[in-house]
Amino acid sequence: MILRIALVLAVLAFGEARAASGDPDNFVKWREGLSSSAQPTAKWLGEVKERKYDVVVNLAPPQSAGSIANEGGIVGAKGMVYVNIPVDFGAPTAEDFRMFSNVMKASASRNVHVHCQVNLRGSSFVFLYRVIHENAPVGEAMAKLTGVWQPDRVWRKFIEDTLAANGKKAEIL
Repeated sequence: MILRIALVLAVLAFGEARAASGDPDNFVKWREGLSSSAQPTAKWLGEVKERKYDVVVNLAPPQSAGSIANEGGIVGAKGMVYVNIPVDFGAPTAEDFRMFSNVMKASASRNVHVHCQVNLRGSSFVFLYRVIHENAPVGEAMAKLTGVWQPDRVWRKFIEDTLAANGKKAEIL
């Protein structure tokens, strides 16, 4: 019972801290100029320029639950770049990651925010990009990934296959 109460209090405290910062759920700062999160609110997206982002990458299909129909318009109206790569959660592909990598490389000198519905796609793709293309330490990047979620069988295989195809290795817990 005490453990349950402590867990509830911790969740409430996290929610209050997140609300105070204004950041979306599951917000992760991967490095200076690169973050990921769950679906931001329309208000947050409307403040994207003030939050110092230049590019917003959405990895959720447009018809996903909780998506914002005019997200691209909100971001574009601020003069920011908006890219949607609709990754099928049940079947991520090497092509999805290739497109994501190309967007990230083209945005190398810009501040980028990546999101999806819950930050499962987002954290996985940013983990892969950081390890493969930025040579981030696997342990450090893995801690951020698993701080959001423990990839399921499909995503574990996708991550491990993508790492292997790029000459990298990491065991996903």
